[in-house]
Amino acid sequence: MSALQSQLLPVDDLINRLVEHACQISLSSEVCRLEDALGRVLATPIISAMNVPPFDNSAMDGYALAWQSDLMGKTLSVSHVSAAGQASCDLVENTAVRILTGAPIPTGADTVIMQENVTCINFESIKSTNKIIKINEQPQLGDNIRLAGQDIAKGAVVCPLGTRIGAAEVGLIASLGVDQVEVYRPLRVSVIATGDELVQAGQPLADGQIYNSNTPLLTALLKTLGVDIVRAIQLPDQPELLKNTLQLAASDSDLILTTGGASVGDADHLKDVLKQIGRIENWKIAIKPGKPLVWGEVNDAGREIPLIGLPGNPQSVWVTFLIVVLPYLKALQGQRAKLVPQSVNVPAGFTRRKAQGRREYLRVQWVDGQLIQHPNQSSGALMSASWADGFAIVETGATVEKGELVSYIPMSGVLGM
Repeated sequence: MSALQSQLLPVDDLINRLVEHACQISLSSEVCRLEDALGRVLATPIISAMNVPPFDNSAMDGYALAWQSDLMGKTLSVSHVSAAGQASCDLVENTAVRILTGAPIPTGADTVIMQENVTCINFESIKSTNKIIKINEQPQLGDNIRLAGQDIAKGAVVCPLGTRIGAAEVGLIASLGVDQVEVYRPLRVSVIATGDELVQAGQPLADGQIYNSNTPLLTALLKTLGVDIVRAIQLPDQPELLKNTLQLAASDSDLILTTGGASVGDADHLKDVLKQIGRIENWKIAIKPGKPLVWGEVNDAGREIPLIGLPGNPQSVWVTFLIVVLPYLKALQGQRAKLVPQSVNVPAGFTRRKAQGRREYLRVQWVDGQLIQHPNQSSGALMSASWADGFAIVETGATVEKGELVSYIPMSGVLGM
């Protein structure tokens, strides 16, 4: 490994340092309606004030009765009908109650037998109480009863502090009768792309110019997290303009994301500008693509506003944002679990015989039980991001033979945590 490579910070080390930094930042909160809380992060835990379900109820349509060891072949008259939404009734001795799914279990009953396991005799309608049932199958004590608190017990922590609210959590919280939640306020983020060659989509290109995909890409990713985007702009490679824009962004943003200008070229000014108006915490990590990644801070009237400077190549932006920046953003939003996606081992359908000095994130698809890599893994090729359904991880110094197990991170696990 070269001297330069030995100075590169391992990916996991940077992620851990970023998350630790985020967890030390004090966050403000607000109360919002549950219906508006999707994607927000809980600032207080949700503790159940009730049992769910709140009473013993029937798991299916059938007949509630008092269990006996010799019910097989017996006949019972039906004394009542109990439906969901009605108050509980009392079970008359040596009778059954016709019960529908979700209805309260009658006092004195301890078992529900499925309607498929009885024969109805002398009945006018399925809901009639003027009938007799014959039991065709011996039930077990407690069959088909959902006990009070079976799902959630009163006093249980249903959603811990720092939980990101998804659709399942919305339903879960609503089942407790809660219609408002305290959540952390949305993050304010500024996105700044730099480069003389960049042109906004919809404008004509001159010789040597390319369309700016980094700003739309990052704003789209940020929107999936419910971030408030303060500004999303592109700048030419002018250090004074960059300096002024960073200072403006620091005045009204919680985080600044930049692309380009993070390497060591003549037009890469981010490092020098940051030294003037802030500081650099780390520069360059052992990741491919995306080595020139800056983590620093911009000073603003005594406050230190974090800045992540991503590379300029679009595929490097895609990879470094999803792998490095996304866990940091989630932690900044107050999320405290599921920050880093889980990987699974899948056979490689490719070979990589040249060891790299950085951990490599290959854009791959899972096809027929193996991983197929996109033919163009260039840091400037964004097509592979749209094509891939995940990343295959090749560790620093490792090679891959076809059929060998490699770590695979599904894209759904990255974007849908």
